[in-house]
Amino acid sequence: MLPEQTAVAYASLWMICVLFCHQADEKLGDDPRFAVSDSRQRMPIRRKYLNYTTPWGVDLARVAQSGWTPFLIHESGYQPALEDWNHQGVDSPFWRFYYNPKPGCHLVFEGRKIPLGPKCAVLIPADTVFDCCGPVKASHFWLHFTTARPGVSVPAAPVVIAVDDMLRAMLSQMIATHREPPAELRDHRLHHLSAALLHTAFARLETDAPPVMPERLAEVLALIARAPHGKLTNPFLAERAGMSVERFIRAFREHTGQTPAAYVLSTRVRLAGEALALTDKTIEQIAAEFGFPNRHYFSRMFARQVGCGPGEFRQRQRDRKGR
Repeated sequence: MLPEQTAVAYASLWMICVLFCHQADEKLGDDPRFAVSDSRQRMPIRRKYLNYTTPWGVDLARVAQSGWTPFLIHESGYQPALEDWNHQGVDSPFWRFYYNPKPGCHLVFEGRKIPLGPKCAVLIPADTVFDCCGPVKASHFWLHFTTARPGVSVPAAPVVIAVDDMLRAMLSQMIATHREPPAELRDHRLHHLSAALLHTAFARLETDAPPVMPERLAEVLALIARAPHGKLTNPFLAERAGMSVERFIRAFREHTGQTPAAYVLSTRVRLAGEALALTDKTIEQIAAEFGFPNRHYFSRMFARQVGCGPGEFRQRQRDRKGR
């Protein structure tokens, strides 16, 4: 065979092979048993990442070791023009956050005047006595909330917080949400917005962070909040913390600023006050639920810490709600 004929023969054989393979591809492609999916449609390879932290982030889990407790938000409110915003000797077992979009009103704390207006908000710790003064109609936004340990050191006095662009935007959103028609979804939004607002406000506080609380003490605080009805004596709590009684009392006071007994009592009174305001349980039921041996002792301890008995406290809450 001549070289030219050989080349033609090889070329013809190549074309036959290409045609055969193309037809076979089409037939196999129609058969689902031989279907090959596009690489873009393939399932991605799953890789489980079991580490909660990375070498590049900030470990925030340790913040919980300082004994920080979340915010229990009782109420969010806004009134554009309160007629008579004059209240003397305001004293509450919960915290308050005040913001007035319009100037003209102020607070008085220990003789010091604290103006309210669009450029600042005021954070008021629990058990802080102050006066509300409204010489003009008060455009007033407020939050009532409880936190046992806010994660920062806060003085027992109103704290003025400058309202920057971020806080102003959040407050405007809160007020706009209050103006919406009442609805369950609106109230859920108010709750989330309130929590975000409080976290932002507390992040603005330039105070020393509390010392990291030992894990054993943090567990004791959680136990007190979870089971206030229990027999929470110093020996029992010290045993739970794995310490001697003397060492436990010393460490507890160092990290909370209170003795264990005082902390247990204040926790019981705080939780009982929430139950009085938010439930219809009898005073006897509440006394037993939060670790008081009887109504008489409960009433005496409650009045000593709050300034009035549980019955009067509950009636005040109902009067405010118009119940």
